[in-house]
Amino acid sequence: METVTTCPTSTATILACQKIAKSFRENIYELSRIRKEWDPEYAASLSHWVNEVIEKYYAESLDSIDDKRYREWHELLISGLQSIKILRAVLKVDFKKDKSFLKDVFQKLGYNEYFSDAKNGDHLSLYKFLITFSENLDEETREKIVQKGVPDFLFDKIKDAARQIIHYRKCFETLESENELNNHAQKEVADIYECIQDICRIAVAYYQFDPILRDEFNFYKVLINL
Repeated sequence: METVTTCPTSTATILACQKIAKSFRENIYELSRIRKEWDPEYAASLSHWVNEVIEKYYAESLDSIDDKRYREWHELLISGLQSIKILRAVLKVDFKKDKSFLKDVFQKLGYNEYFSDAKNGDHLSLYKFLITFSENLDEETREKIVQKGVPDFLFDKIKDAARQIIHYRKCFETLESENELNNHAQKEVADIYECIQDICRIAVAYYQFDPILRDEFNFYKVLINL
């Protein structure tokens, strides 16, 4: 038996990939119009590949998705990302005439580096985002934003999520390094994740006006609905 990772975040990642691969296969006849290499055979082989990797490396850790610790992690990520997204929207409205300040804030708080990946379901990026936001938020910046009418509790929620997320640091670091998987397993999981993320980016754009199907390819939404 290969060494398996028991980190819930890593297990959650591969299970999200499995669900998306299934949606991809179910919608392949429509999606095949977008890319030449996307055909039923490709969709079937992708689904088989994901299932095979789960069987080889994660068979003993699937129950972790139902653990209380995973559920707590899950709720914390939802809360943190929601607050970050709301604050971004409010900032873009309140400081639309102060582009320089807006640019500096987004750079300082981690939006430029992490927001795109975090909102697309990369929970490692969200972890880094929350920590960066909390560490780099100074009182002067916070005060200036609050004076424009931004509710102060948004900052408290983000900083609170960052404080709590530290307790899950080991899980996120396991996801980043995959130390508990052998080298071959690391490469397989990384290749699957990259492949699924590429499919998601294209499919989400394609299903822009179909919210039900779009959500089936939104990695973060699939992840939180496991």
